[in-house]
Amino acid sequence: MVLLLNYMVIRLIMQKGAICAIAEYELLFNFLKKYRRRALRGNEEDMALYIGANYHPHDWDKKRWETDIALMKQAGFTTIRVGHLCWDSFEPDEGVYTFEWFDKFMDLLDVAGIGAVLDVSMRPAPVWVHKLCPGCNLYSKGGNMQPSIHRYMEDVADPSYQHYAFRFAKILTNRYKNHPALAAFGLCNEIGSGALSFSPQSRQRFIQWLKHKYATVEQLNRAWATRRWCRKLTAFEDVVFPENELFLGAPEAWLDMRRFFAEMTGDFMVKLKETVEECGINVSHSSNHYAEFDTNGFDYLNTYDKFVEYPGIGFYPGYKITEKYYSLMSTYNQRLAETDKPMWCLEFQSGSEGWHHGPYGAVRMMAMLCLQNRAQMILGWTWRTMLAGEEQYLSGILGHDGLPTVNYQEYRQIASDMKKLEKYAFPYVPVPDTAVAFSSDNDYVIQYGTRHYKQTYRQTKTEIQKTFFDLNRDYNVIGLKNRKHDYKLLILPQYVLMSQEEADEIRNFVKNGGNVIMTAYSATVDEHSQAFATPRPGHLQDVFGIRVAGFDRTGGEWKEFSENVRFTENENGKHELLKVASDEEFYIDVDYYEELELHTAAEYAAFPEKRLCAVSVNEYGKGRAYYMAAETDAEFLKWLLRKLTPELGLYGGLSVPEGIQAREIAKGQKFYVNTTAQTIKISLGKPGFGVLSEKEYADKLILKPYDAELIMN
Repeated sequence: MVLLLNYMVIRLIMQKGAICAIAEYELLFNFLKKYRRRALRGNEEDMALYIGANYHPHDWDKKRWETDIALMKQAGFTTIRVGHLCWDSFEPDEGVYTFEWFDKFMDLLDVAGIGAVLDVSMRPAPVWVHKLCPGCNLYSKGGNMQPSIHRYMEDVADPSYQHYAFRFAKILTNRYKNHPALAAFGLCNEIGSGALSFSPQSRQRFIQWLKHKYATVEQLNRAWATRRWCRKLTAFEDVVFPENELFLGAPEAWLDMRRFFAEMTGDFMVKLKETVEECGINVSHSSNHYAEFDTNGFDYLNTYDKFVEYPGIGFYPGYKITEKYYSLMSTYNQRLAETDKPMWCLEFQSGSEGWHHGPYGAVRMMAMLCLQNRAQMILGWTWRTMLAGEEQYLSGILGHDGLPTVNYQEYRQIASDMKKLEKYAFPYVPVPDTAVAFSSDNDYVIQYGTRHYKQTYRQTKTEIQKTFFDLNRDYNVIGLKNRKHDYKLLILPQYVLMSQEEADEIRNFVKNGGNVIMTAYSATVDEHSQAFATPRPGHLQDVFGIRVAGFDRTGGEWKEFSENVRFTENENGKHELLKVASDEEFYIDVDYYEELELHTAAEYAAFPEKRLCAVSVNEYGKGRAYYMAAETDAEFLKWLLRKLTPELGLYGGLSVPEGIQAREIAKGQKFYVNTTAQTIKISLGKPGFGVLSEKEYADKLILKPYDAELIMN
């Protein structure tokens, strides 16, 4: 329907001009508006975009509710997220429920025509839950119980905690599942954040988990290499957590511990989803979880298909394109995975902590970038700056005094833009021809082995995001163990841990005509975090046709640099820039590179000053396997992708000036965002109509700082 209407408006522009066309298009589109919430609730193909805020009615006097809702309506808001962080406002004591106050608030939303994303809030748990469930309290590495003085101090794997949490989830869900203001449910808030609990109860669950995985102590001893340094176990009951206040244990045991905690948290998310859906409702849901949290988290890529309907995220990028933005967007793309659904930004930056607002237009620019990257919903955090609590100075859309701020004006502009854009091919959900494989196991191995893996996994993901950002291309993030779609190209950046199952997936992918790029550091250890006793890349030497014979670093206190070597300096000291040569020459700034022996592979590019292969290529089956002999680096990878694009028939992205992000969201619809503080001129090639500005353009588009435009031509 949307594509048909878009075709009709293009014809109207050609026949009657832009102004008349837009007027007639409004008539064609208006009949769809009344179905917007129904489409979301019915989980049908949803053409709408949703804009709003996070609101905490329990924090504000009831007399204020109508004022806030009226201001939201004036801003053009369609949706608000409510219910999170306030379990004890609904159930102040065990089995005592006080929903009547919230009933009134939901009724006000219905009258205003604003939809509610209702969080089924499991965390923080009320004080009374901690009293009744000692096992849900967090314990330190030294085994000391930690009082619940901060949010997210629950061990969600505790069965007693789950009893009360899921009971509350059922009661809340059943009460509001048919409320006319309900647009969707949220599966709690930031599950995965917080700390690990080293409680006696958690240790017993860990022991049972190990029994299920290894069956016998002998197999556990082999997997954990307990022969090293006299750590042999005589019974499963000898197992303790391989981390205490003084030391980390062996890498094999520590990896299993992180897997255990991750699985417990992931299982909780699946149970929560099942609890909500058991109520027999047809209401969509999302989750602002925190799977990627460094000290906790869970294995999202091998769990998401069991609980995700619409991917969700809390989006706090700052006000300009920096490392923080790239890092956040790598998480954003991981959340999208292979859901084939648009992103719900359940929290979105308004102000910041210590900053009331950024340059005017910067938050709007970030919102437009999210729409360009498959977003459908943007809900500002938060509606009004909190008067008390941990986020007292995290600036909201309204100030402490409850009056609109510059953030309100900017969100009002975002709402106006989204109302215009939703009439076209939004939400934009592309079908990328390239996938990048990430793995939480890699993250754990790298976290443990920092003396060897100088590049963190977060930095690796950031380099991937930089690459595709600069190329104006889309990509999917996948888990190798549950890949769902076919791709022309699969990238394996710093894929340190390589199990036989994952290696088989790669081998079959290439054999059947796929193409793979793997970067250095990869396939170093097996599924137990033990180094391969066979040539690297482990399990895949034949696919890549090489042997990693050694490695070197570009810097170090013992290094001596000749006069003709290019080098740079940073906080870590002086290091060499590596020259790469193929049909052109350029330099890359990396720490780590490898020495490759070519067996069946050929040299695709060289490190000429080192007399080493920089990129190898091997024909295997119907496909090709490329190996980059340096740590993941955006400049290096961009060069290779540009070369491979015509060779492999990849989509090349739109050609635009530096600083512009662009996507062709549908045929004849190109969406441009200026990510800089400078005015930039863009060549359109032919006349077009600007949807946001409502202007006709000849062959040039001039975008002001942080501005955006959808061009129809």
